[in-house]
Amino acid sequence: MKCLLPKIKMKSTTNRKNYLSKIGTSTCLIAYIDIMNFSFMGFKYGYKITNKILDTICERISRYVTKHDFLENIYADDFILILKGQLDDCEKKLLKIKEEIEKPIPIDNEYIELNFRIAVIRYPIDFNDIHEAYNYVILFCKYLKKQKGPGIYFLDQFSFPILNKLRKFTNFILSKDFSKHLIPALQGIWDLNTSELYGYEVLSRIQYDGKIYSASQFMDVLEYFKMNLKSDEIIINKALQYKLETKDERVYFFNIIPKFFYQYVELITHIFKNFRNSIDLGEICIELTEISEFSEFEDINNTILKLKEKYGIKFAIDDFGAGYSNLNVFTTLHVDFLKIDKELIDKTINEPITGYLLKSISELSLFRNIAIIGEGIDSPFKLRLINKIGFDYGQGYYLSKPKIPEHFLTEEKNLK
Repeated sequence: MKCLLPKIKMKSTTNRKNYLSKIGTSTCLIAYIDIMNFSFMGFKYGYKITNKILDTICERISRYVTKHDFLENIYADDFILILKGQLDDCEKKLLKIKEEIEKPIPIDNEYIELNFRIAVIRYPIDFNDIHEAYNYVILFCKYLKKQKGPGIYFLDQFSFPILNKLRKFTNFILSKDFSKHLIPALQGIWDLNTSELYGYEVLSRIQYDGKIYSASQFMDVLEYFKMNLKSDEIIINKALQYKLETKDERVYFFNIIPKFFYQYVELITHIFKNFRNSIDLGEICIELTEISEFSEFEDINNTILKLKEKYGIKFAIDDFGAGYSNLNVFTTLHVDFLKIDKELIDKTINEPITGYLLKSISELSLFRNIAIIGEGIDSPFKLRLINKIGFDYGQGYYLSKPKIPEHFLTEEKNLK
């Protein structure tokens, strides 16, 4: 058995390519094991505990696999398992593995229960190409994340239109024309003191099959095929070109995920060189989302300070208050804006203490020269609420919905 220990603990190289190339026509099950509540575990117990949990899961799976099988940890908290042999035997083994890994895990006098979603492809029944089967078991599981709860799901349990959809979309994003179907949408950010439009958050949209979708719906697939950075580069370039052509002097906010922070640094510095002499880079703000999952605040802060000094760009913390955001983010990072998540604002309606918390954050932000933006403002009541608390800016459907400039819509129509 080839087993890779969790990446959260150690970095390992894989011989997956060699293993797949030797399977030939041998029958096997390819299973994608998704730990459904693992992000919550990370926030609740910390990385040392979640590392122990991953070790335990890996050890439990390993009890049932042989030297002919293959086990790989991917995306830190998921596993891909290939069981070689008669399919009936492999299915029975997979059921035993599921029973084993669902047993509570003892950690520090506490028993932690986990839920698993397992996507399964039978080779060569569902696919006659092992590499294609491997790729599609990942896409199949990502599809299940939006549709199904815990359990084992075989591809042939679903109608083949689903498979055709996966294949069609995969071919679409890997095509040469994909960049033409990526279009920016702009959602207004309003100054609450002057009631004037201060800037826009630039959102990614994909025109596909005659409809327009949020790129976030396909983010897992884009990330798997390493298209996420490229697609963001296209959106940023298109939005800045639009800003230049329309002579718009408002601030444009672009969202990035910290786990790709340093790749984005290379990306945006390259883009800035192209626009430095034509656009005031002080009118660009980089939003950091999912920042609470990143532990290297000091390293990120040093990079932020260098970029601010060199280019004059602004930075914001996005979705502050979502899930289990870390206050270290607020106190450590030298940012210009703090975007308060809709979830936290909604809580103030029934939980007065949350309102006091937001009031305190608003007052503390004055000492750090950080402006507060309220997100998800979808009613006049919430607008009055954030005004009363002392927020500086507001964003949401009540103020303005995301709009795609007609320029891009016309361009997309011409593609048909």
